[in-house]
Amino acid sequence: MNQAARLSLVLILLAAPFTAWAADISVREVIAVLREAKRTSVPADLHGRDLSRLDLADLDLSGADLHGAKLFGADLTGARLVGADLHGADLDRTILVRADFSGADLRQATMFLPATAAIPGAPLAGDAPRFRGANLAGARLFGHLGDGDWTGSNLSGAHLSIRGTQFLANARTDLGSSNLRGADLSGADLVGVLLPFADLRGANLRGADLRGADLAGARLAGADLSGARLDRANVERADLRGVLGLDRAEGVAGIRNLDLAER
Repeated sequence: MNQAARLSLVLILLAAPFTAWAADISVREVIAVLREAKRTSVPADLHGRDLSRLDLADLDLSGADLHGAKLFGADLTGARLVGADLHGADLDRTILVRADFSGADLRQATMFLPATAAIPGAPLAGDAPRFRGANLAGARLFGHLGDGDWTGSNLSGAHLSIRGTQFLANARTDLGSSNLRGADLSGADLVGVLLPFADLRGANLRGADLRGADLAGARLAGADLSGARLDRANVERADLRGVLGLDRAEGVAGIRNLDLAER
């Protein structure tokens, strides 16, 4: 990330409340823990630590134990967290540009308003973080998370809507153009989520709440929508050929632009 882009992201993060300002460990100490873990072939133990706002860009945290860790506002640009344990971790307002969470355990983690583009408002190809095969069951995610690789990820029971939050009443989580092929979204709260042109082929959407979601141009061949709630969902130009369980979904009569979808 160039200096100007990083400065703009830092300014955004500085607008956050100061209550989450101080980490209880330095970047130098984190690096020392990672070096010792590599020397002993034992996963780095950073569980429960406060890493708020630390510059962890480009560090290899693969396999690290970060469960319950506080990473509020941390810079994880280009960081590798492949297979890391982030169960219950706080990733609110983190910088996730090119971060790799493939195979990571992110169950019940929170990820509120992360920065996922080097230049806010103008994401570049390859900026998006990767969550391929990650476990995000029950996680709470909100913000721009589009264009990423979520192939085979577990988002069952995850919460991606912002219902009940007054100051963000009109905001919506954006997963547009994401690769969610084969992902498990069963029982997920996807109310109002933006999924235009997302690849949802073979995804498990059983019981998911998709009311008001934008699925324009999305590919859903082989996806299972049994028991899903679809009232007011927009499926204009979506590919619904080969969709399973549409006859067992709720609110089908209220789907918008169903006549404009490919069936």
